[in-house]
Amino acid sequence: MKTNEDQVWQNLLARSAPTFAGESEPPYGFVTAALAQIRAEKRVQIEVERIGWRALLASLAVLAIAATVTLSVQPRDGGDLEPGVNAIVQMENFQVS
Repeated sequence: MKTNEDQVWQNLLARSAPTFAGESEPPYGFVTAALAQIRAEKRVQIEVERIGWRALLASLAVLAIAATVTLSVQPRDGGDLEPGVNAIVQMENFQVS
């Protein structure tokens, strides 16, 4: 059922397929392998830097949240957390043995 023209187009596509293979084919030769390795290393370095910046910003955000929570929990009257400490400090003749 295929016409002669269909057969010609299929042969043409089969012959031109390796031209459009792209990066699925491994590079050949020393120079192309070296360039591919450098390109891969640069891509990995960019990804690691991006992850590092995100981790740094996330840790700074957590630090800011922790500082905000810590400062909001602090007592506002300026007294000690335990009232017994004030009573011990105010004693004049407190003997430690």
